[in-house]
Amino acid sequence: MELAAGLEIINSVLLVFLLYIYVQNYRQMKTVFGLGLIFFAVLLLVQNVLAAYFHMAMLDFYSREAMEHGMILSGVQTVALGVLAFVTWKD
Repeated sequence: MELAAGLEIINSVLLVFLLYIYVQNYRQMKTVFGLGLIFFAVLLLVQNVLAAYFHMAMLDFYSREAMEHGMILSGVQTVALGVLAFVTWKD
């Protein structure tokens, strides 16, 4: 079930992309909303990096069912971040 960790790495890449855009926008506009987006992206990035680490480091300790649930949640998050990255990049 390394797929869950792979999805979390993809999520991290998408979040770095979003974070780059949010920082560029904040430099231009200096809005509280932009700062909130940066904070949100940083927290999600930390969560995904830690989740990927825990999945890889503790793979032998997770049950198959727990990994399947983690993979589903990571997959949903990947789709959501992909849509957000697409919409953010298009604008």
